[in-house]
Amino acid sequence: MTEPERALLTEIEAHRARDRVVGLMIIVVAFVASLGLSLWAKRASKPEVAAPPGPPTTGGVVGFPSAVNVLGSIAGARAVTRRKILRNIWAEGVKSDGTIDLNDVSGRARYTFQSLEGEGPQPARDPGTLPRRHYCGKQTVHLKKEGLVADPDVTDYPCPTQVLDPLPEPPRCGFAEVWAHAIQAGAPRNRMARIEYYRAKAGPAWRFEIPGSPHKFALYGDCGRELDEAEAFTVAP
Repeated sequence: MTEPERALLTEIEAHRARDRVVGLMIIVVAFVASLGLSLWAKRASKPEVAAPPGPPTTGGVVGFPSAVNVLGSIAGARAVTRRKILRNIWAEGVKSDGTIDLNDVSGRARYTFQSLEGEGPQPARDPGTLPRRHYCGKQTVHLKKEGLVADPDVTDYPCPTQVLDPLPEPPRCGFAEVWAHAIQAGAPRNRMARIEYYRAKAGPAWRFEIPGSPHKFALYGDCGRELDEAEAFTVAP
């Protein structure tokens, strides 16, 4: 074998060795990438788990305990739930100044929050599997003499049949303005009322009632007008 032939053979072997190294590197990189993709898919398919409710807290409760501003305490209620969308506020024992006394047997309130489809905690499922459907979970936060405390998260709550906007925050009027409308209509200011902030067919709305009395009505969200029965129909969970 001549010297040029030996040099060519050596060069060919060097190329072959380099090709083997490159091929091995490609296999290793592909394996690592596929492993990473598999781990990512496993994490992505794992639903967010609903944490159990924490102990009662008075953090964020404005006016605690005897002159509580229910609307002013929305931020405190949000702090004890993972759900983001405000769906409802209900309060009982509301005085004519718009506050509630949590020391009174009738003084209490609750906030209802929800998530968009597929967001927030979801029902548990087998590892590595995708959900058969998405849910719009819901959680209720109670305000009582112990403070704010959440119910267990309802992760499998169905989504509404139509897309509903969250209730405006802050509301365009408040408990005191709703009470003022009731007083103008002849309601006794020394009684306690039940007031609800909710989404009606007409839009954001208020529902007022003094239990055991004829004083009962629904107002549009800005407290500007009363709603008829059809307009006041509840459309949100």
